[in-house]
This record gives sequence, structure tokens and C-alpha cells, in this order.
Amino acid sequence: MKLSVIIVNYNVRAYLEQCLRTVQEAMKGIEGDVFVVDNQSTDGSVEMVREKFPAVKLIANTVNVGFSRANNQAIRASEAEYVVLLNPDTVVGEDVFNKVISFLDSHPKAGGLGVKMIDGKGNFLPESKRGLPTPAVAFYKIIGLTRLFPHSKTFGRYHLGHLPEEQTAPIEILSGACMFLRKKTLDEVGLLDESFFMYGEDIDLSYRITMGGYENWYLPAAKIIHYKGESTKKSSVNYVFVFYNAMAIFAQKHFTQRRTNFFGVLINGSIYLSAAAAIVMRFLRRALLPMLDLLALFLLSLLFDQLFLPEIGITASGRGLLLLGLPLLLLFGLAGAYDTPIRLGNVVKASLILGATVLAYSFSTDLPVFTRLVWSLAIVLGAMSIGLFNRVLLHALRIKPFNLRTMDRTRVLAIGSEEETANALALLWQTHFGLGRQRTMRAEEVDNANAASNIRKKIRKHGIDEVVFCSKDIGWGRIIGLMEELNRSRAMFKIAQPGREFIIGPSSIESLNDLFIMPRHAVHSASGRRTKRLTDMALAMLFGIAMPAMLLVVQDRAQFLRNWLAVLRGRKSWVGYGPIGEDPLKLPVIKPGVLPPIIGDGDRSALTIRRANITYAKDYTAWNDIHTVLHGLPLLGRKGG
Repeated sequence: MKLSVIIVNYNVRAYLEQCLRTVQEAMKGIEGDVFVVDNQSTDGSVEMVREKFPAVKLIANTVNVGFSRANNQAIRASEAEYVVLLNPDTVVGEDVFNKVISFLDSHPKAGGLGVKMIDGKGNFLPESKRGLPTPAVAFYKIIGLTRLFPHSKTFGRYHLGHLPEEQTAPIEILSGACMFLRKKTLDEVGLLDESFFMYGEDIDLSYRITMGGYENWYLPAAKIIHYKGESTKKSSVNYVFVFYNAMAIFAQKHFTQRRTNFFGVLINGSIYLSAAAAIVMRFLRRALLPMLDLLALFLLSLLFDQLFLPEIGITASGRGLLLLGLPLLLLFGLAGAYDTPIRLGNVVKASLILGATVLAYSFSTDLPVFTRLVWSLAIVLGAMSIGLFNRVLLHALRIKPFNLRTMDRTRVLAIGSEEETANALALLWQTHFGLGRQRTMRAEEVDNANAASNIRKKIRKHGIDEVVFCSKDIGWGRIIGLMEELNRSRAMFKIAQPGREFIIGPSSIESLNDLFIMPRHAVHSASGRRTKRLTDMALAMLFGIAMPAMLLVVQDRAQFLRNWLAVLRGRKSWVGYGPIGEDPLKLPVIKPGVLPPIIGDGDRSALTIRRANITYAKDYTAWNDIHTVLHGLPLLGRKGG
């Protein structure tokens, strides 16, 4: 037997199904087998494999044994000359296995091999080729020199930045997302070290392969998609701890004691510095717009003070405008001016409210009527100019996620046969709550050399947001190649599976079981969460004021008090979903509610509750909650969610 494909899975059913489809195509003409080791998934992955891929050798663990141990289970069961450890969130081209086997057959000293990986947007993943993380290499990465000088032989060695992406060459470290391994080599150097939790087992095995006298190679002619690469988790504080802890374990295992002590100090310091940096960067991303608004308000106050105030006869200092800073930021926040995607209408709404508030307050002063009006108009225009300018600027600079384009009416280009593109667009109609422009291309049009150029022209001409490839009509390798060529088009790439079951994109799976709703009306949107929390707090304060009367109205006083405290603490909401049961539809996650969306003795069937939940999720307003609470006052003492 020539090749065993080993896939460790945990709760990524749709990705696994797509991966197995691509593996089936790539295995044609190759003597081999496919293993799926499932680590106690609860999403139906095991049942899917048994039903749709009966030839796959399934190992269904009853406990989650971890990545390394699960791979080792299948490696020990394999009788093939080569094994490939493959993540379930990958897409393999039809020619990948043949190219790799041919290379390994002609390079007997090659113990391991990595391929060129791109992400779901077509961008090259630098972890496709890596250098050994020695203390020096790790130090350069930790202090940021690797990012500043990515192509330096010295500072960029972590990702071998000096090595061109298209050059076949020996490397030191392979990526665990796709590792081709010679079974004979594993028999000599050992399997994956099960003491590594995550991110370190591939480094450790790669190092032992080279220490055993074998070579690791990078083969860019073989290409795959890896949807959830390392780069998608770098902003996570948890990633920082897990990644650097893996490096520490590796150092303790392979470096001398003296170097390990130094490296340990370096690692521990880096863990906390990097975690702090991740927290600061997350705060700065969220606070960027408020900080810009406050800065612009300060500059505008100086401008008023120096140029305008003397001309209109106002004696108050322009720096007094700074006192409006906190009310301005608060109103902008309450009006949704800091929500993403950005909506300029919210800025206008908040500015008008601020101006009206100032005008109303001015009637308590002795200022002339004209001065009051000028002040109010100046504040409205100033707030609008500040808010609109900052948001348009961030949009023009293409800083994510401050984009002014609403995605309620997504523009889609579907590529495939007439039947498959129709199926894909029909599914997207549901998951996108309607579409904007829809364009199609025949599958035959992507076979010529100018296909990428033609697709790029369509994207620019029609302002396409998403390009959907129909996998039933277009080869997996061709899809990978086109995504790589179009990676600068700024369009989102998705792959429609045969049978109109689901569509997969970067960090997204859309299927008939998903409830996708327009953000501006969704109960879980930024504005929906804010409105719901304000409504909960307002009702809780009213109930607190009227507590003696409420205790006479509610049926269970003790439970009402517990509910009241839970709402104040943000653990419950006055209104939430009714019993969901075994409904396959995925509703947006919200806090458990004291009351369901419908109150009364009418139809309480599962279908009625399901429809009420969907309506509540898709079209939320504060009045929904107020109306429900008013009709269900006696029931506010129920245990609820």
C-alpha cells in the first residue's frame, strides 16, 4: 500500500465532508486508504462518515484524546509506505497526492514533506515553510523583528522568509495541517509526542526527523487550501499562552540545560508581554473610532476658539466644547454610530439628538434666542462633521471592519453549470436574507488561460462581494489555482457543495439549517443587544420602584426577586426564546429569558413556538419585550430560561 490519509476530527462536520470529497478525488489511481479519527464529536460527524463515506476507516473515540494521540492511533494501524496527516478544514487538489508520492519516491532521504497552503481568501500561508525555533529565532519572533524584516535570512527565519514561495527546497519544520511522512522514518524516530497540547507536536516531530538523518522538504507544486490557519488566532490571548507554552516544552526537551533556563525566562516574559499586547490591541481596535471622535472634537474646539467664536459674539471659551465629549460619545454609542458595519445615518441621528438636547438646555440660560440657535446648529454640524469625516476616512483607508458597504444585499458571482449556479444562488438567497446583483459564469469559461483575468474584470465591473465556485462542475485543483490568482481582488471566495447541501467559505458554513438574518433587525446584532439590555434595565428599575405592587401581582414572589436580580446582573433577560427542543434550525444565541415571545393560552404547539422564536430573532424591537412583559406581569415570577 502506498499512502494512508489520516484526518483527526472534532466537531467540524461540514469541513470534514468537503475534505473527504477532495481526498476521494486525489486518491484515484493510488493504492491507499483513508482514516478518520473522531475525538468525541457531537455534531453528527461520525454518522456522516459512516453514511456517506463507508470505505473510510473510522476510529470513533469515546473521549477526546487530543491531536497527537489520535494521529498516532491511525499511524499505528496504517500499513502504507507513506502517511499524510491532514486537517479536516483543508481542500486538496486532485494532483496533490500523485505529485508528493512521485517526489518522495525520487528522494529517499526525504522523511517528511510540506505543501504550499493558501487560506480561504487565496493568500499564501507562511507556515507552509518554517525554520527551527531556536532561542535566537524565537527571540526575533517574540520581539517583532520577524514581522519587521520578513525576508531576512537572520530575522525572518521563523517562516524562512528568504525562501521564495514557489521554490522547492529543504526546510526544517513542517506544518501539522498537512504533513507527508515516510512510515519507515516514523518507525525510526518515533511518532508524535503526546505531551504537546497544540502547536508543538509538528515542530518536535520535524526536528526529530532531521536529527534522525532525514530531510524535510517544501513542495510548492502541490497546493491545498487551509481555512483556519495559525494567523486567524494570533489576536487571541489563549493562542498566545498555548503557542508559547508549546515552544517552552520544545526547548526543555531539545536544548541544553543552560539554554533552556535562558529560553524559559524569555518564554515566560514573552507570554505575559504578548498577552498584554493582545489585550491592548483588542482594546485599541474597539476604541479606535471613539478615540478619533474625541481627538476631532478637541481640534474642532480649538478651531472654534481661534476663528469663529469672536465673530458670532459668543463669550464662552471654545474649549467648553470639550465638555460635550462624553455626552457625544455616549449618544454616538447609544445610536449605534460605533456598530459595524458602519451606518452614517446613526451619526446623523445622534448629532440631531445632541443638538436638540443642547437647545432645550439653553432655555434655562439667559442667552439670546439667536445665540441659542447658533450654538445648537454649530453643535449639530460639528458632531456630524466629526462623525462622518472619521468614518468616511476609515472606509477610504480600507481599515477593517469600518466598511460603509452594507452586506444586506450581497453581490454574488456564481461559477458553474446552470443547474448548480441556480442551486447555489437559491441557498444564498436564504442565508443572506436576499441578494443584490447576481452574475454567473459557465464552468467551461474557467478552463482557459485568461479565466482569472475575466473573473477579475467581472468583480470590478459589478462590484462583486462573493465568488462562489460550484465544486460539482469545477475541479478542486482549478478552484485552488483561481483563488490564489484572485487573492488581491478583495472578493470573498466560497465553494458550493454538490446537492445544494451547504456552501463553505473562510470561517463560515451556510446551509439550509442556518438562520441568517439582516444585522439591522437581528436580536443578536450590536444594536439589538444594546437595545435589549437597555430595555431590560429600564424595566428592572421600574419594577424596583414599584416593588411593593409587583410583589402583589406576581405569582411567585421569591422567584421574581431572583429573576429581577439575574436581569440586573446581565445573566437573564425579561424575554427570550420559547422551548427550542430538537429544532435543527440554528437560532442566534441570546440570554435565557424569563418569558417566551408569546404569552397566553392559545396555540402552544412546537410549530407555533418555532415560528415565534424565528420572528423574535429576525425582527427584534424594544416594543416586542415591553408588550410581552405587560401581558405577562403575573408570570415574571416563573423560572423561565
